[in-house]
Amino acid sequence: MTSNELNYSPIETLCLALVFSIQKLKHYFQAHVVLLVSRENPIKFVMSKFVLSDRLARWYLQFQQFEIVYIPEKAIKGQVLADFLADHPILDDWELTDELPDEDAMVIEVQPPWKMYFDGAAHRGRASASVVFVSSQGEVLPYSFTLMQLCSNNVAEYQALIFGLEMAV
Repeated sequence: MTSNELNYSPIETLCLALVFSIQKLKHYFQAHVVLLVSRENPIKFVMSKFVLSDRLARWYLQFQQFEIVYIPEKAIKGQVLADFLADHPILDDWELTDELPDEDAMVIEVQPPWKMYFDGAAHRGRASASVVFVSSQGEVLPYSFTLMQLCSNNVAEYQALIFGLEMAV
């Protein structure tokens, strides 16, 4: 877009996009009815002007060459549900029932979560990481690791977290 085109209003930008589409996809516009789904109707905008500038007049002439049908964006959103129901009709012998065939399938047991504590430390060329798991029944499972590479306290902490997550998985 040129610097002048960057100053266009949103509806003029939409018109410009339609003009670019017509120029690039002219063979499709000639062969088919084009459905333009948008919030605003750019063709109505151009036609509603009392005085057409050169730019708007050129756009109007380009729009009139093709069969472009404007469809409001809200109409398409509402049509999705109607299309789904039309594609998936309910059978005539289908009955609505309150009974569930598998009531056990609807029961979900929620287990208390496990807890994970981790810590890492680095001191004088050595680094270590510790992970402690506490199960839902209160069992404590401690693990500790020696890190082979020299690292900072923060990196040792991150390594402890990574070890703990890998073990949990």
